[in-house]
Amino acid sequence: MKEAKKVKKGEENFLFLKQWVKNPKALGSIIPSSESLGKFIFKHIHVTPDEYIVEIGAGTGSLTQTLLHSGIMPERLIVIELDPYLYDFLKKTLPSQVTLICGDARNLPDLLPPHAKGHISTIISGIPMVNLTLEEQRQIVDACFITMEENGNLIQFTYTPLSPLPAKRLGLSKKRVGHVLMNIPPATVWKYQRALV
Repeated sequence: MKEAKKVKKGEENFLFLKQWVKNPKALGSIIPSSESLGKFIFKHIHVTPDEYIVEIGAGTGSLTQTLLHSGIMPERLIVIELDPYLYDFLKKTLPSQVTLICGDARNLPDLLPPHAKGHISTIISGIPMVNLTLEEQRQIVDACFITMEENGNLIQFTYTPLSPLPAKRLGLSKKRVGHVLMNIPPATVWKYQRALV
């Protein structure tokens, strides 16, 4: 059983900055998310022994590590990262019990292991949705809600005070969960569900 490898913060920050320079639209910030943001998000997650948590757009895994340290069981966590360099970094630093997948969140139904589909209570998104087109947002949102339980939650953090997703146009209800000032830049956390028809 491989344990998480300790990584120097400078190494993580350097990799994150390097990938941000290559494609700033793919990463919402020039440094990884703070532990404070991870702890705040953890407080708004409910998971039973039969459910899974999915994180899309994990970056260097700073949020992932906080979720694990806060009590999410690694075998109940599925992490999706599109960037192959960041994926390789996560492979070296996350416990082997975490299901780690390199792929596009728009293809979530095809990427997830069959036993997890329909048993996902929460998807946490670090994808900078404000940088995407409406169609790209719709594809990701649809992929998330197809794979979740009926009352599943999409938790999205952003660096603007406004909702990063046009909830009404995407058929969602939205709730601003709160702000995390101890993050650079300060983050706002939103929770989305399928709107009742």
